[in-house]
Amino acid sequence: MKISCKKNELLDNLQKIEGAVGVKTTLPVLNNFLIETIENKLHLTATDLELTIKCSVSENINIIDGGAITIPAKKFIDIVRELPDSDITIDVNEKNNITVKCEKIIYKIMGLPKSEYPPLLEQKKETVNFKVNKALLKEMIKKTIFAVSLDDTRKILTGVLLVVENNEMKMVGTDGHRLAFIKSAVGKTENTKIIIPTKVLNELQKFLKEDEDNVEVLVYENQITFKFDNLVITSRLIDGQYPSYEQIINRIFDKKVKVNTEILTKAVKRVSLLAIDKASAIKIKASEGKLLINATTADVGEAEEEVAADYKGEEMTIAFNAKYVADVLKVVGTEEVEIQLRDTMSAGLVRAPGAENYLYIIMPVRI
Repeated sequence: MKISCKKNELLDNLQKIEGAVGVKTTLPVLNNFLIETIENKLHLTATDLELTIKCSVSENINIIDGGAITIPAKKFIDIVRELPDSDITIDVNEKNNITVKCEKIIYKIMGLPKSEYPPLLEQKKETVNFKVNKALLKEMIKKTIFAVSLDDTRKILTGVLLVVENNEMKMVGTDGHRLAFIKSAVGKTENTKIIIPTKVLNELQKFLKEDEDNVEVLVYENQITFKFDNLVITSRLIDGQYPSYEQIINRIFDKKVKVNTEILTKAVKRVSLLAIDKASAIKIKASEGKLLINATTADVGEAEEEVAADYKGEEMTIAFNAKYVADVLKVVGTEEVEIQLRDTMSAGLVRAPGAENYLYIIMPVRI
């Protein structure tokens, strides 16, 4: 196998598959990526057996001699990253020795044959196939993924729920203390309800451009595939029953506060510097025309800030985890944010004023 290509073209595509390379693995070949030539295209593949990313390259690639080899991913990417912006030649001999040349620089590294690379995830006939706008999918991931659990003891909550029904696509993320929900219309397709690991969604976010093109989404019995641009990203799904969320998002709130998002974000950040108790709690006191945000930690001190707000109800104080409040303010994406409350012991709701497609539920902290 022998190819030549532009450094930046190769590096750009290597970075697309890098996230699927095995890290903590008992199978050494998973530390490698597969590079092979198929029909005048260069194909790059990485997998950790749960996530697989395939990338095809046809532009600025000169295939001198076809073939396939697996190459240590981290070392090779580090090498390419440090090479000058020039042409790179990759030459593989029959003993799987790889020579990389760029200007007057030569690297020689050892590869492993394609035969040692594990077979990729087998795909049977898809059960659901639909298309969604890239920018929309990126937004839906961004507005839900931050709310998922990091605790592997509840595996189900470490993924994002995807529901397609009645020509709507819904995504839900929760860790049991907060919940983010977003929905959007999609074209006519079969219904499905699956749990997607956050790892694949994080990789998707990196490469989804905010343009008008679509992502093709294919759902199989136990895996999901996303196809767009020159990428095919496939992941196993999380098996299990996701908690019911419908009743939570349909709660009725009788107190509504509107406040400038940027002002509230900065106030929460400042006050939370002293919210260093076990619950990392900040108190929010709503009274006519204002919000008073407070944090008190024994043996440390107290912080308080007042911000103007559109509120005319009875005075009420509630406490929330400061990080949970800050997280949603980062992604809500509107000039103003609306906080809906019921009482000091009930969950609060955060959304953009008048928006029905996105909401965030947060449980109160008892202090």
